[in-house]
Amino acid sequence: MRKRRRNTRPPKPTRGFSLLVLLLWLLCSVPVCWAGYWTVLYFRTSPRFEVQKLSVAGLKRVEENQVLSQARFGLGMNVFKVGLDEIRERVEELQWVQHAVVERILPDQIIIKIVEREPIGLARIRGEVYQFGGEARILDPDPASRSSFPILDGLQDGNHKGNLKKVETYRKVLEDLGQTSLSEIHINDAGEVTVVSASDPLMVNLGTADFRSLWTKYLQLKPQIQQQYPRAARVDLRFKNQVIVRMKDDDTGENFVWAAKKNTL
Repeated sequence: MRKRRRNTRPPKPTRGFSLLVLLLWLLCSVPVCWAGYWTVLYFRTSPRFEVQKLSVAGLKRVEENQVLSQARFGLGMNVFKVGLDEIRERVEELQWVQHAVVERILPDQIIIKIVEREPIGLARIRGEVYQFGGEARILDPDPASRSSFPILDGLQDGNHKGNLKKVETYRKVLEDLGQTSLSEIHINDAGEVTVVSASDPLMVNLGTADFRSLWTKYLQLKPQIQQQYPRAARVDLRFKNQVIVRMKDDDTGENFVWAAKKNTL
């Protein structure tokens, strides 16, 4: 005969037991929820947490009153009701502000931390000189700035994509030729670069690439050009094995072309 297996399953809880557990849970949770409600209500209504101070850190060029005005926030508001993201977004609309962080400092302070844009160059637009950032953001003139960047000529209002490409080329030219060796950098819409040395007004066309090697070539030829053609206004190095020199007040458009042979032009 087969032995019957014993039923090892635990007995199902009775309905009365379930009700008892539910009652105990309610007795425990209600005081906790009640205490949590009063805690939240205290934090959001107590005068202790009304903002009494709004401060700004990290300023160099931007005025504090500009940031506070842009934040559009008044004292006396509950510190937990302050929209930190909304304030940050408004402050980052300021031209010189690259990033902003807004923090609560309990019990009654809001602090705005600013990271300002760092200019990487100067640009001439409509006859005025402006600073600009790495993302081709045009910045208002900064009278306190002592930057000595070469002036970039070629940026256009409303053409951010084109300006960004020109700024990238500008940075490449500075990297290859050095910031202090130039006074102006002209970049046309085709990406062709013409530079002006810091030591003389001669314009040197370097084309669209190989800036360092072409500039080195120009520096080697410079004494000979100055000696033989003191009225030279422009040197064009875009063509292989040729140097084209244009004279001042040359209305005919005639160019002087020298073939490059060993150490001569």
